[in-house]
Amino acid sequence: METLAKEETQTPTPPLEIVELELALRHQDFVDIGFEGAVMQALERIGGKMLFHMRMNGLADCDWVAAVSLDGGGERKVALVAQPIDGGPLRVEDAEASDLPVAGIARAYANVMRQLGSDD
Repeated sequence: METLAKEETQTPTPPLEIVELELALRHQDFVDIGFEGAVMQALERIGGKMLFHMRMNGLADCDWVAAVSLDGGGERKVALVAQPIDGGPLRVEDAEASDLPVAGIARAYANVMRQLGSDD
């Protein structure tokens, strides 16, 4: 009798820049300095740039979302930082793989900024 190996379903490993941002956000007191302040301080720490932030009012279970640009070894990576409505930890997602409704807007905005030469 032949035994077939089970296919392992693994979630892809997030890019290093995403992990760095997650770690930097853990060291921020966003209750004291607010969502925008926490994201800005984390980005200063790792060398990223905020593209925009917006209130979500519960859409996709988020209160706030920020689109950020991260340096990925010479290539810019666009990510989203989301503040869940339940007050849990901030979530960081790669904009390319995100299901958040603003993911497409973030990618398009980053491309416009790159074309204008504003994304250093």
